[in-house]
Formats: sequence, C-alpha cells, structure tokens
Amino acid sequence: MIGADAARAALLAIGSLLYLTSGLTPMLLTAIAFGVATASVLFYPARDAMLPELVPAAGLNRANAWVQLSQQGAFFAGPMVAGYLIKHFGVGSAFPTGAIFFIGSLGALVFLRGAGAGHRNDPKRITLAQDFRSGLKEIASDRTLVLLLALTALDNLFIMGPAIVGNAVLVRDTIHGDASAYALVEATYGVAMILGSLTIGRLGARLGYGRLLLIGITLDGLTYIPVLVCRSLPFLVAISFVHALVIPTITIPRTTLLQGMISPRLQGRVFALVNVVVLGTTAVSSGLTGLVLDRLTAPVLFGWIGSLAAATGLLGFASKRLRSL
Repeated sequence: MIGADAARAALLAIGSLLYLTSGLTPMLLTAIAFGVATASVLFYPARDAMLPELVPAAGLNRANAWVQLSQQGAFFAGPMVAGYLIKHFGVGSAFPTGAIFFIGSLGALVFLRGAGAGHRNDPKRITLAQDFRSGLKEIASDRTLVLLLALTALDNLFIMGPAIVGNAVLVRDTIHGDASAYALVEATYGVAMILGSLTIGRLGARLGYGRLLLIGITLDGLTYIPVLVCRSLPFLVAISFVHALVIPTITIPRTTLLQGMISPRLQGRVFALVNVVVLGTTAVSSGLTGLVLDRLTAPVLFGWIGSLAAATGLLGFASKRLRSL
C-alpha cells in the first residue's frame, strides 16, 4: 500500500512538472493515468486483506462499512474539490493536490507498524508461478467461495455496463436531459451509497453476512426494473437513490465474508482476484451494453438486466452454506 501511494504521488508530481513546462502531451497524460490506475489496483486488495489484522473479527463488518463510507465520500467529494481547484487555479493545480493527498495517505500507513505480518509468515519460499497456482487451487477447493465469485461476476456482468453506459444513454435519449441532469443522477448515487454504508455495519450481525449479500444482489436487480417505465428526471433520481442504497449490501458483506473464509496468507490473492473479476466483467458489460443499445431502448435494457440480476441473487439462495454464513 505504501508502494502504491508512493507511485501515485510520484506520477502526479511528474504530471505537475510536465504541465508547468508545457511538456504534457495526450500520450504522456494517458500513461500517467494508466500508472495511477495500476497502482490503485494494488492498493485496494492489500487494504482489504490487511484489515483483519487491525480489527477484531466481531468488528470487521462495521470496519468494512467505514472503509466503504470513506471511499464513497472521497468519490463524491473529489470531483467537487477538483472542480473548485480547476475553476479558481487552473487544471494544473489538480496534479499537485492529488500528489499531496497520496503523500498524506502514505504518511498514515507508515504508522501502521507490523501490519501485514500475517501475509508474510509462510516460511516456504516459492516462485511466483507456484504461488499463483497454489492460490487458485485453494480457492477452487472451496465451493462456496467459487459460488461467491461466480455471483459477483454475473451480477457485475448484468448491472455495471447499464449503470455506466446505460444511464448516460437513458438521460440523453429517453429523458432528453443534458450533462447537468446526468451529473445529478451520478451525485444521487454517491449520496445514497454513503447513507447505505452507514446502515450496513449494523445489519450484517442481525441478518448474517451471506444472507445480506444475497438480498443485496437480488435487490440490485429488482431496483432497476422500474426504469422500464421511467420517462422523467425526478423518477430516475428516485430510482437511482433506492438502487444505490442497496449497493453497500453487496460490497461490504462480501468483503467481510472473504476476510472470514480465507486464511491471512491467501487473502491478498483472493481480493486481487475479486478485483480482477469486478473490473473485467465491468469492461465486458460496458462493451455489451453498447452493442445491445443499438437494438433496444435504455428502459427496456434496464428491465431485462434488472430481472437477470435479481435471478442471480435468488439462485445464490440455493447454497445452504452461503445463506448461513
């Protein structure tokens, strides 16, 4: 995590220098963005894998809720801070500001002395290929874990493309709104996810993390079906708010379940795999959404994917172990 923060801070510092010297080209900007995104891919699985070393098992769900809350709050506040900086100080001010934030994160991580030891306590030294194969073998040996990853993949495949591409097309073609209308919808997602994260910390212990996850996946689909009859911005904002409230009921208990099911030595690998599944299916889903929207209207697409995602959650209830976790 320290390495990821150092890399991101360094890349943004390079971006600042290039911008000031008029050396920042589209190709270099793309390379910097790629590098920052790559470092972020390393950061998040490490964060989720390290949390069980810092928090007792009984408090993991609440801790995960606070982590999600801080992340969603940053996603919501970040664009507003960037907009203010760019408006008053120019585009170049965003680069050093981002670098300062990453340096602050790095400084906080330095104080977590000894954290991550649970992932380094295997006395055997093995090659990277052996490490990868052993991780996959242990994951495949747990059918419930495989089912959890499969449900994650299916839900993201059905939902994420329409959520990213479909919403933009819906606002433009069905509601006939402009960029501000789309921004309002996206802001609604941010606020609702923050509110949802505040409540999930308490619900997990009462309902069970597995049951809560399956309810979340089912509602993730059901809350998109009303878009089928959506023809106005207020209605879309209301639907988006309800839908986004549900999202933390998937992300938070899923993280808590994995932290409890997987040994500390393998948690980094599993969270990295989950990250790959989420990002990979999101990319595929976005591409498929574009193809489908050439043939269907956005409301009809949301009706279909909502039904399929809800069916995915209901399918998961067939797993007795997942329901009982």
